[in-house]
Amino acid sequence: GEKHSERVFAMTLNNHRHLDTRLLTECDAWNGGEGEYMGAPLLIRYRSQLTRNVDLSNHPHLIIAQWSYSEHPSGMPSPDELIAMNNFEAALVDEVERDVLGVLVAVITNAGVRKWVFYAKNAEQFDQRFNTIAIKHPSETSAPEIWFDPGWSHFFQDIVPEDGL
Repeated sequence: GEKHSERVFAMTLNNHRHLDTRLLTECDAWNGGEGEYMGAPLLIRYRSQLTRNVDLSNHPHLIIAQWSYSEHPSGMPSPDELIAMNNFEAALVDEVERDVLGVLVAVITNAGVRKWVFYAKNAEQFDQRFNTIAIKHPSETSAPEIWFDPGWSHFFQDIVPEDGL
């Protein structure tokens, strides 16, 4: 059944230091969590198969795209804005993951901002594709911020709880 294939995948993951990121985007597994940060509700989901054993050297650029939303009383986006965000995310992910130019690793929603955390092979190409999607899907996003983070330390140190690995 499904559980078995997940276990097999986890085993293969440990045996292959050079996991093709394409495999990662096809065997999609996400962990989610809710909490509070700075007094506001925090929603986070991240790709659970990413561990330090995966060879991440092809995607050294950390790219964070942000969407500022007007807070619903819940502290989360309004239902309508949530739909718009999800549509934007789906279009962006399709655009950058079709040839694994970029990989979405985490989505964080907190205090009026949703952040999408990607790692990319090429920052300029990512930026171009981002702009293409931003034109087609009107959104409250600002230009993505780009850093060089070859060790993916933002992901492993700031996003994923160490005991989660």
